[in-house]
Amino acid sequence: MRRKHDQPRTEPLRSPQSVNDAPRYSSRLLGGLSSLHDVNALCIEMLVRAARKDRLGEFSLVDELKHPLQRLTPEVLKRAAQGSVLLTDMQFANLPWWRTARDHPTRPAPLPSWRGSFPRDLAVPLARATLMLCWHSVHSHPENVPLLGVLAPVAEVIATLALTDIDRIVERRFRHLRPRWEDRPAVWRALLAAAESQDFRKTRDFNIYSLQLITGELWTSAPAAR
Repeated sequence: MRRKHDQPRTEPLRSPQSVNDAPRYSSRLLGGLSSLHDVNALCIEMLVRAARKDRLGEFSLVDELKHPLQRLTPEVLKRAAQGSVLLTDMQFANLPWWRTARDHPTRPAPLPSWRGSFPRDLAVPLARATLMLCWHSVHSHPENVPLLGVLAPVAEVIATLALTDIDRIVERRFRHLRPRWEDRPAVWRALLAAAESQDFRKTRDFNIYSLQLITGELWTSAPAAR
C-alpha cells in the first residue's frame, strides 16, 4: 500500500560557488521543499551552463540567449529568479498528459515535440523540485497555483498524487520539463534586461507582463482541457 507522505528520493548534488561553476544548486533543493525563487534560480543556472558550452543547436532558447546568459553574474541571476511566476513548465496545461502520468506513472511518455532539453543529470532534480513545489502549493497554498502556470484541472490531478508517484513521473518523464516560454526568447530577454538594470520599475513592469502572459495562457488552455 502506498503511503501518502512517502518522501521522494534526493540525489547528492554539488554546490559550486558562482555561476561560472554552474549548476550551482540551491541547498534548499537537497533537503525537501523548494521555493518558487529556488526553482527559478536553478532553471536559470542550467541555462547558463548550457550557454557556456561551445556547441549550438542543442537548445533553441539557449541559442537565442547565448550572450546574455554567458555574461550573467550571480547577483543578476538572483534578481532574475525573484519574479512572480514559475520559470519552468512540465505540461501544466496538458490535462490528458497528466491523467496518463497519474494512471501510469512508470510508463515512459513519447518524446516532446520541442527541440532541446536539459540532460538527465540536470533535468531530474529540477523536475522533482518543480513538481514538489506544485504539489505543496496545491495542498497548502492553492491561491498561488495560477502563478505556477498550472491549469486548474491539472492541479486537481497533481493533488491526488502520492510523493512516490511524483518521483516515478520525474524519472520517466523528465524530458518534458522545459523553461517556460522556451519558444519566446523575447520574454527571456526582457526578464534578463530587467534584472541587469537594477531599476525596480523595469522589474515591476516585467512582473506585470509575466502575470499577464501566464493568465492569458491559462485562459486560452482551459477550453481545450475540458
